[in-house]
Amino acid sequence: MILFRRKKGDSKGDEVKEDEEVRSQPRSQPKHQSYVEVNLEGLIAMLDKLGMEGDDDGSKSRDNAYAYAGVREAAKIASRFNQHIDSLKGVSEGLKRRAIRGELTPQLKGIVERARDTVVSVIVEVSKPLPEPKGMSDITLIQDKARRVLNRIGDVSGSHRRILYEFFPAEARALKDILMAMKRDADALDGIARSVDEHASSYSKCRDRIARLVQMEQEMKTFYAKMKEMRDSFATLEQERAEVERMREVILNTNEYIEVDRMLSNVRMEYDRLLAEIARDFSRLNKAISKYEYEVGFERDEYAILKAVIDEPSRLKDVEADVIRDMLGRLSDIIASGRLYLKNPEKDIENVHTLIDRLEHYIGKCREYEGMLKIYMEKITPYQDRLKVIDADLERIKREMDRVRGMLEEYAKRASSLKSAMDEEIKQLTSDIYRIYGLNVRIRLDYLD
Repeated sequence: MILFRRKKGDSKGDEVKEDEEVRSQPRSQPKHQSYVEVNLEGLIAMLDKLGMEGDDDGSKSRDNAYAYAGVREAAKIASRFNQHIDSLKGVSEGLKRRAIRGELTPQLKGIVERARDTVVSVIVEVSKPLPEPKGMSDITLIQDKARRVLNRIGDVSGSHRRILYEFFPAEARALKDILMAMKRDADALDGIARSVDEHASSYSKCRDRIARLVQMEQEMKTFYAKMKEMRDSFATLEQERAEVERMREVILNTNEYIEVDRMLSNVRMEYDRLLAEIARDFSRLNKAISKYEYEVGFERDEYAILKAVIDEPSRLKDVEADVIRDMLGRLSDIIASGRLYLKNPEKDIENVHTLIDRLEHYIGKCREYEGMLKIYMEKITPYQDRLKVIDADLERIKREMDRVRGMLEEYAKRASSLKSAMDEEIKQLTSDIYRIYGLNVRIRLDYLD
């Protein structure tokens, strides 16, 4: 759009712009102010009531002080703009009545007439009054119409500026003043329309935030329900574990079990001492037996029996004393004959005879202890079998408790992360609501109920 030059000091347009900027500044939230407590569902209803969309009669817009003020201001500007349009009509009438100087050449006169007719026809074409806005949605409509009127007349008057000032100076000056006034009003409508768009955008953003919060709240409800379920399961498992441990303690504290276990432990301890003594006596003959096997050689079956007893003294209960005694006797004879070279043959012979003398006692005691172990094991086995079942249950319960504890920690971690995101969304949402509507709200989340 091409307009006439502005005079210096014409600051009325700047004042209108400054007013619009002041009006569009966000409100700063005071430190101490009463608040409205509302849940997300109630907040949605509240925002819908304060919504930007207006009915044809503006009834809904009037529920919103901000919207009503915007419509009222736009109506005043539209009325004033229509007055400017009426003034333009007067200018067009003046142009048509103004006589053109007779000394002009026919060619120049034709140019002037065509320029005047063009300006007049454009003014007549666009000089239709702006409708009165009924709601917020009408503001953008009249703003667009006002801008098109201004641009159309501004372009045509700018194109014929020299002719207008040369041959129609009074009308040109009047047209310039009218256009400047129309521009101020169009700029003011632009500011209101821009504010309407920003307001609508802010409203939409608030609805989007609320939708996100509703979804987050539902997720939090799910997390909290799962966490409650996990806590209940954990409590049930703890009760089950306590009951199983009590059953275990009952068994362990049974008099018969205590007595049998004590006797079994004593027998095992005495048997272990005996086996250690047998192992010590056979270990003293290791070198002699090894040399005999290498240089003379036992029968394969005989050496297998002797080797089994040396490796596992308890196997002595399974052999006959005469078999071991015969092998040890031959070992003693070979050492005495000097066929085996040993550092201290006399000591080795003494060790052989000592073992031969004790052999009958060792075998008898091994069989005695084995018999006692069998008797006590038969008595204690039912208790041990029950304890094995109980211990298996305890292990199963422990694994399940670990699993539930892990799930509970995971849900708690996810709920904490989601709560941080919700707190940030709520902070932004309450700030936006105060900035847009001047309402100080406190949002109550239903998942905490």
